[in-house]
Amino acid sequence: MDYQNCELCPRKCRANRTNGQLGYCGADNSIRLARAALHHWEEPCISGTKGSGAVFFTFCNLGCLFCQNFMVSRGETGRIVSEERLAQIFLKLQSQGAHNL
Repeated sequence: MDYQNCELCPRKCRANRTNGQLGYCGADNSIRLARAALHHWEEPCISGTKGSGAVFFTFCNLGCLFCQNFMVSRGETGRIVSEERLAQIFLKLQSQGAHNL
């Protein structure tokens, strides 16, 4: 990933997140994870019979006014995790039967 000229989202703010500059979303170059869990109560066509792997990241770039997860998506809730730890979390959700992430 190119954190020097960030274009990870459609806003393409080109922030240099490697030197401390924050992107439009407010994020630096760390991964901040608020919650990851198997979620059974989404629409059945999405979660199937075993659930979805729900992963909530902090610093959403959408900025929806009526976001039901505002404290997570726009705040600084969550903990910083490494790419390796995030991969482990994804694999754990997969092993628990998640139909998707």
